[in-house]
Amino acid sequence: MKQHNIFRICLVLMAFLALPVFAQNQIYKGMVVDETGEPVIGATVKVVGTNTGSITDMDGNFTIAVSKGQKVEISFLGYTTQTISDFSQVKIVMVEDAQKLDEVVVVGYGSQKKAHLTGSVATVDVSEIQDFASGDLASTLSGMVNGMSVSGGNGRPGEPGRISIRTSGLFSEIGSTSQEPLYVIDGYVYPNDVTVGKGGTSENLGATAFNNLDPASIESISVLKDAAAAVYGARAANGVILVTTKKGKQGAPQISYNGSFGFTDEMQRTKMLNAYQYGKLWNAVKMADPIEVGNINLTENLFQLDELNAMKHLNYDLLDKYWETGLTQKHSVNISGATERANYFAGISYFDQEGNIGNLDYNRWTYRAGVDMKLNKWLKAGLSVSGDYGKKDKPLVKVGGSNDEKQYEILLTRPQYIPEEINGFPLAYYGISNEQKSNNQNYSHHVLQNSGDYSKNMNSNMNISGHLDVDFGGIWEPLKGLNARFNYSKSITTSKINQYTSEYKIYYMRDRFGSGEHLYTPVAGESTDLLYDESNFLLGNKGVAVDNGTPGGFLSREMNRVDNYQMNFTVTYARDFGKHHVNGLFSIEKSEAESEYNYGDVAYLYDFQNGQSNSHNNAIVPEVDGAKPDVTNVDFNRSESGSLSYVGRVNYAYADKYLFEFLFRSDSSTKFSPENYWGFFPSVSAGWVISQENWMQDVKWVDYLKVRGSFGITGRDNTIAWQWMQNYGIDMDKGPVFGTSVSGQTGNRLTMNKNNAAMNRDAHWDKSYKANLGIDFNTLNNRLQLTLEGYHEWHTDILMAKNASLAGTIGTSSANLNWGKMNAWGVEISATWRDKIGKDFKYRIGINTGYSDNKLLEMDWATEQVYLKQRYGHRSDMGTWGMQCLGMFRSFQDIEEYFEKYNITTYMGKKKDDIRPGMLIYKDVRGAYDEATGTYAGPDGVVDHENDQVQLSNRSNPWGFTTNLSAEWKGLSLTAQLNASWGGYSVVPTAALKPGDGLEFTNMPSFWNPDDMYVYQDIYDGSGNLIAKQNREASMPNLAYSDINAVSSTFWRVSGTRIRLNRLTLAYAIPTKWTQKIGLNSCRFNVTGQNLLNLYNPYPDNFLDPSMTYDRYPTLRTITVGVNLSF
Repeated sequence: MKQHNIFRICLVLMAFLALPVFAQNQIYKGMVVDETGEPVIGATVKVVGTNTGSITDMDGNFTIAVSKGQKVEISFLGYTTQTISDFSQVKIVMVEDAQKLDEVVVVGYGSQKKAHLTGSVATVDVSEIQDFASGDLASTLSGMVNGMSVSGGNGRPGEPGRISIRTSGLFSEIGSTSQEPLYVIDGYVYPNDVTVGKGGTSENLGATAFNNLDPASIESISVLKDAAAAVYGARAANGVILVTTKKGKQGAPQISYNGSFGFTDEMQRTKMLNAYQYGKLWNAVKMADPIEVGNINLTENLFQLDELNAMKHLNYDLLDKYWETGLTQKHSVNISGATERANYFAGISYFDQEGNIGNLDYNRWTYRAGVDMKLNKWLKAGLSVSGDYGKKDKPLVKVGGSNDEKQYEILLTRPQYIPEEINGFPLAYYGISNEQKSNNQNYSHHVLQNSGDYSKNMNSNMNISGHLDVDFGGIWEPLKGLNARFNYSKSITTSKINQYTSEYKIYYMRDRFGSGEHLYTPVAGESTDLLYDESNFLLGNKGVAVDNGTPGGFLSREMNRVDNYQMNFTVTYARDFGKHHVNGLFSIEKSEAESEYNYGDVAYLYDFQNGQSNSHNNAIVPEVDGAKPDVTNVDFNRSESGSLSYVGRVNYAYADKYLFEFLFRSDSSTKFSPENYWGFFPSVSAGWVISQENWMQDVKWVDYLKVRGSFGITGRDNTIAWQWMQNYGIDMDKGPVFGTSVSGQTGNRLTMNKNNAAMNRDAHWDKSYKANLGIDFNTLNNRLQLTLEGYHEWHTDILMAKNASLAGTIGTSSANLNWGKMNAWGVEISATWRDKIGKDFKYRIGINTGYSDNKLLEMDWATEQVYLKQRYGHRSDMGTWGMQCLGMFRSFQDIEEYFEKYNITTYMGKKKDDIRPGMLIYKDVRGAYDEATGTYAGPDGVVDHENDQVQLSNRSNPWGFTTNLSAEWKGLSLTAQLNASWGGYSVVPTAALKPGDGLEFTNMPSFWNPDDMYVYQDIYDGSGNLIAKQNREASMPNLAYSDINAVSSTFWRVSGTRIRLNRLTLAYAIPTKWTQKIGLNSCRFNVTGQNLLNLYNPYPDNFLDPSMTYDRYPTLRTITVGVNLSF
């Protein structure tokens, strides 16, 4: 009994002693909502100063254990962090953070609070690009970052956009190489100029990896524009783009799906003449010269009246026939989560875009997976794998040429009175003479699309990365803030291009319809019985089959492989000592890249080969018993480069008010000789948050004001690997013979490497000195945010070859030399207005604008036409040049008066007797160039394109802006982007001003309407019928004289102004109270349009969309419907 009492007393005593412990610990429950009352899902809830944390659930609720005296911190991207000490507060309202000063921004080899930034670092709101269905990431960023431009990426499927930052695009204008920015994805620095392919071309592997990223897997994108990029030293002169992909967040696994489906179509079809207009144009051009009309057979050489009447009803527009609306789709699935010991993320995405013409298609799979493990309180490890696999099929057209645009060009310009086939006979489009004038006329779209010819491109990228992190503070408390990381990454990039061509037969009609026998279809009253008989169709192409490239067929495979690895060992230290914040970094980085290229082809294929060949001999096998020979070629080259770097950085901030940063990077590169391996690239920057000063607290209209500045050096190893050292290759039948035997014409000869023939041992790093001054200013309760930046860059020792000043008789260009110099500067202004109307409606207006210019100091100056070429002290963009047009010769009297008044002796290479009415009149501006004095003589009576051009436009549009707009009301949102540029002039494209190789088989744009073109006198056909009226007051010159009239001139000058609605997205997010009923965290639908509308068109008859290039694959408008789900 006594024992029982003692036991009870002990229990009571233990309970009494435990009361303070229970009193000190409690469970804090709450709900996090936004300003509209909607739950905030996934907000981070953490006990300050501990690792204890949680996230909010679908209802915004959380539960967390907290001790007495502790505080709870609640944070969510885009909202002001809330610190809670009163645990009776169960409903926490998150307020949107207009300043976002606590936002962490990824910078080189780490991250910083936005408030601590001193350099020019811009971030992209990734949520604004989630809805775009694009085959490349670059094109979605157009207009998102001030100072960053994007070209291309909106046309042919699988062709990516190209990014340039500030002045990096200028180098191609002065004869150097214009490189893309350096891309860093999850800390891995991708090579930006690896030698690949035939001819030793360079490729930016980072741009490829970046463009293939799935936007749904991206956490942040940062752009380093100034000397802050010096942390990447040698390759940072073109700017740096940093990408961080998503990681798992603590809590239950999160599954998301993003999908879209839509279509693509041309923004505008280039307007061309119809069949009837073309026929009238031909007649007016053929009879343009009133002196030669007597020598022209009016029946054989002109379309007759009955033929013209029939042509009114002909419309064989093959581009319209074969152009299709393409379908596009994008799907991505991601899963992520985290515990206190690990976080993980995995995702896979698929993108597909159909081409709009021919066998053109592009699709790509992208994958990414990673896990980070906390092994103990001071050791962490992580492993990730990512990559993509893409396939691009495209038509292989080698008839009449081999560029990718040949197919579109031929279909656009083919005269529309000629059918593609008749009774199963594919027709060559022979014109009025019924003769072959060009190989282009043998192109048959239908035959080639069904012949099995192909070009198949397959590309894959894979990156494996692992890291080990040590937190020395977890080992010993005095070392808190000291961390070390070892990282190893390996990337493998491969590409294969398989091509196959064949031969086919094309036909023409011996006899044709119409009184002049010019048509392929009957005119009124004619029967097809006789002329559509099989015997009237003869083999075209001069009686032989048409080879789509190499005679006898062609089969080839091209393979590239690039292996690259990178190792980093990085030590960082970050601590706060009262108001003092200190951050330091030191890193050692080593990387190597190796590329290999293999190529093989075989010609004169046998029918039974079916696209297969195992032959590898470099020989032509003689023909035996009439059998076709088997011709093969093999090519191989290899390149390698490497670098070793040391990186250091120190940051200091006092009271978040006075900011300072110093960094350096020392790089070595095997592209240079051993004595020039190393380059040193330092940078210093500082900032002052004026609004934090005590004496500024009474200035109520200033919410935030920071002044920052930076100065540093970046560099480029912008040259071919091993160019400092002569190396050799082995080529068949080329080069000097080494040895005693010189018999025969075949054999492998030792030659200088054709990809690296010009060497320069003294080549070294070129340098860019960069200065940047910035002001960040918020006012009107942070509703208005302004950023003003001015920059100046001094580019020296630019690596470039000598071409213009090198005599053409040498037969080659020089090696790259460090001799170019150029200064560049600019101003960038960004303004954002954010506000709310009532409780539920909020909107944002963002404007980016700026101005930039440059001055040339040293380059390969031109020795001819120096007045219109780049010269010392002028900008690299010399603007647009052409002849000054005084009008049009409308009579022979005009010609006589002009020659007499201006004492003209020679006009555009012709004498007076060769000049005709219908030609444009140009001004005699200057005479020949005197090399001794460096000046031009005055008007000399000789009007020529060499000496008499004037400046049509000072430069490309110097002014412009991009506006990003958004509005949101109760889950319904609208976003749009509009941009405009002005201040310059352009000209009608030269290709639209003349009929290429011949008007007989080339249609012309709609502004060449024959009713508006100069015609000297009435024109009659062979039967005496009037087929064209005299038109000496026409607005357009006669197309017959395109050698004179197609020259760029003030006559063809148009405004350079461009205004375009780029993007528009309408979206609706279903309230969470509804989605939860079906087990969804969120559900959002969107309708998105890209490249929607050009609001101003300066071209005559609006024949060409301002965003397009004449006779090239058009810019595509994309409309998609998408959904975003999370579980």
